[in-house]
Amino acid sequence: MRCTIVLEFDNGDGSVVKRVEVMRLHRPIEDQTPGDVGLSLSEGKSLLNCVQQEFVVEQIERFFASRRSCVDCGVQRRLHDNHCSEMKTALGKVYYCRERWKACNCGADGARYVSPLKNYLTEASTGELRWLHVELGATMPYRQAKAVMDLLLPTSGRDNHVTIRNHTVAIGKSIQHARPVRRWCETEKPIAELGIDVGYVRRARCNRKGSGKENRAEAGNRSSSIAVVVAALGQAGKQPRVWASAMPRTRRLNQEMTRFLEDSGYGDPNEVVVLTDGAWDLAGVANDLPYDNEWILDWAHIGRMLRRVEQAIAPLAYGRLTDSGSAFELWDLFVRFRHYVWVGRIAAWQQFEARLAHLLDLRETRDPAVSSQVRKASYSLSNVVTYLDSNAESLIDYRTWQCAGGRISTGFVESSINRIVGRRMCKSQHMRWSRVGAHSVVQLRVALLNQEFHELARRQFPWIGQRRVTWPWQRTSQPF
Repeated sequence: MRCTIVLEFDNGDGSVVKRVEVMRLHRPIEDQTPGDVGLSLSEGKSLLNCVQQEFVVEQIERFFASRRSCVDCGVQRRLHDNHCSEMKTALGKVYYCRERWKACNCGADGARYVSPLKNYLTEASTGELRWLHVELGATMPYRQAKAVMDLLLPTSGRDNHVTIRNHTVAIGKSIQHARPVRRWCETEKPIAELGIDVGYVRRARCNRKGSGKENRAEAGNRSSSIAVVVAALGQAGKQPRVWASAMPRTRRLNQEMTRFLEDSGYGDPNEVVVLTDGAWDLAGVANDLPYDNEWILDWAHIGRMLRRVEQAIAPLAYGRLTDSGSAFELWDLFVRFRHYVWVGRIAAWQQFEARLAHLLDLRETRDPAVSSQVRKASYSLSNVVTYLDSNAESLIDYRTWQCAGGRISTGFVESSINRIVGRRMCKSQHMRWSRVGAHSVVQLRVALLNQEFHELARRQFPWIGQRRVTWPWQRTSQPF
């Protein structure tokens, strides 16, 4: 069996203007093997590359023909020179003729020569290929992204993982200040729940040339990791909108976070509720916002610390330590202490903490055999009390706040850090990043997570993702 694939170009009126034979496929009947049905992947890639080559050549020739005549006098411009050029597309590398014409004698061109493709083909690669590089480079390592493209698409020539990295950094810089196409929240809320946390990636080594003393001094002044500030905003039970930055914490960072709140539909709220784990270095990020800030200490961190105290006290729970106490006096006191922390009664849990510490001392005095377990429980209790005392202003009635539908944990921010930073930049991948490279990748992963990446791509190249065909793109040779 032989199949000939032919391209026919017309002007839209049904008359064939040009007919090009693209490829011939051969399937000898006598050499049929089980499962050998249809086109193979290599044949499909060759076919796509051939169709792309003929389509680009015909499209550029018609572009030349439509602009060869002078707009003022209508005279055909004379050819000055031409040369063969190449362009990288998502369907392989193609070659075309790049012409330069002599200017018309009427003086309408304003220059000696006219290059018609100067403003039409401004890059050596198409925008679709660059955005494809960026989407793959933001979701997987650059070398792996190159291997996936080589496996599924026709090769683009001399592209390698460095090309994908350069495109990723360039487009990451261009979209970091792009405004969203749609508002995340249609109605403005009086209170915005903003969760802030930090993820870390390893910094790349200094490769700048210079004396060893200078490099050691620079390495000493630079941290071994880059802090990525991640903020998530949204109502409880819904997918939050995410913002992230790997840039230093300057006034510009606060301006970008303010714009993030406005773009998310929370313009000029009366109050911003900030959920944090008690890291006061994050306080400067949100305190400079032009809103009234209320800090809420993350209950998940408090709960984990209380859990360690519970595990240490559980083996010591049985036993009467005072004359008026019950058989589980130590455990009952801890349960009441935990309850008062949950409802935000600071004076009450401070009082019960002192009584709890006194009972632990009594237990160690009466039973020296469990002194090591008592010291472990006392240490865990002192840790949680110190943590609560240093963040007493951020403690609230968590029970009432949760019943009102508010968030009490930064889990939605930590999951966003895992999806933005962890899966791509540090976990199970021994990578080092420059600050610019990390910031660009973070911006792209945020756009993908917020489902805004393809909208931003179509804003720059409206034809990306469109099927400009007349016939249905899915059809069979015979109806079934």
